[in-house]
Amino acid sequence: MCVVSLHLAPVRVPVGVAIREGVRTGGAGSVVLAAPGAVVLCAVVLCAVVLCAVAGCSSGTPDSPADKSFISQVHLAAPDVATYRSDIELSRLGHAACDGFRSGASYLEVADRMNLLQGSNPLPSQDLGAVISAAADNYCPQYRSKAF
Repeated sequence: MCVVSLHLAPVRVPVGVAIREGVRTGGAGSVVLAAPGAVVLCAVVLCAVVLCAVAGCSSGTPDSPADKSFISQVHLAAPDVATYRSDIELSRLGHAACDGFRSGASYLEVADRMNLLQGSNPLPSQDLGAVISAAADNYCPQYRSKAF
């Protein structure tokens, strides 16, 4: 994960000086203006951060051992699942299942919530069951008993 912090010092201008839009008073007879290039600089930095984040997240497959085991288990239990979801999407659904278990939901409640998360194109029931079971086995084994 990457965190970028940018601190720009405001420019204080005496009240009698002509000023442009987007100003606020800084108290004690002055007005605070953003530095002229600050908006452009912020936009450039924001774009760079977004591009780095997207590039880092676009690998097509999950990489951790737990992810690989989860994906393998799902594909073995539901061979047709690749026609519905990518491995990344399956991994996200698996983590969502564990989030549901952590919130105290039962297996049926987790399945219902996951169907809502998927919108108008949910996984078939058997494939969804494979995702929930594999998630409990690989991502949150403390909830394994809830998945069976």
